[in-house]
Amino acid sequence: MKKLIVVVNDLERSGKSALARTLSHYLKAQDIKHLLVTSNEMDMTDSFPGEFWDLEDQFDVSLLIGAIDSHSAVILDVHSGGARNWGDFFETEDLENLLAELDAEMTLVIPDTRSERCNEEICDLTEIFADQADYLIAHLPGDPRNEVKWKGSLADKAIRYIGAGTVDIPGISDDLRTALDNAGIDFVEALNNPSVLPRFAEVQLSQWIERASSCLFAGNEYLVPDSVSAVALDY
Repeated sequence: MKKLIVVVNDLERSGKSALARTLSHYLKAQDIKHLLVTSNEMDMTDSFPGEFWDLEDQFDVSLLIGAIDSHSAVILDVHSGGARNWGDFFETEDLENLLAELDAEMTLVIPDTRSERCNEEICDLTEIFADQADYLIAHLPGDPRNEVKWKGSLADKAIRYIGAGTVDIPGISDDLRTALDNAGIDFVEALNNPSVLPRFAEVQLSQWIERASSCLFAGNEYLVPDSVSAVALDY
């Protein structure tokens, strides 16, 4: 079964874009044919290795069908504030049944910056999509000053109830941060194409991607198409 991986969290600067690109690196390392899509037109720089879908302007469902037909997985990075657009589109186009016809299933990957607002957003998303999706919560390093307790929170209870998975994504090291600053490039843009970075920055970023990929392995059942998982297990 194919995967439609939707990275979504309506909060700005919650790590969606970096997480979506990291997921793309993870699938690429496993030779999984996939498409990376953004719904934020500002992402369409020369280095972006994917497509733009406008979820707010009469998005044509045929683009989604074609992408799933042509790939084992599709990663959709939903722009901040676009979660409800995606929810409305999902309902209007009856995507639950459409995905079943395409032999695909949807996973919502929700970045969590360990804040109260993120907890509220996770609860809201589980209410919007309920059991129409699988869920993977990606815990990111947050601001220690605003960090809230996860265990026992309403968000924790909500994802446990629906059987969600969780992964912990590592923070950016000081060496990597310095290397990117010296190269004059931000983290998300660097993830688009690490090979164009200066050598030291490329090494530091590649090491981070490896660490992040090791963490994502715990979420394989939510991210990797069943046929690929079966082959890996047989091997």
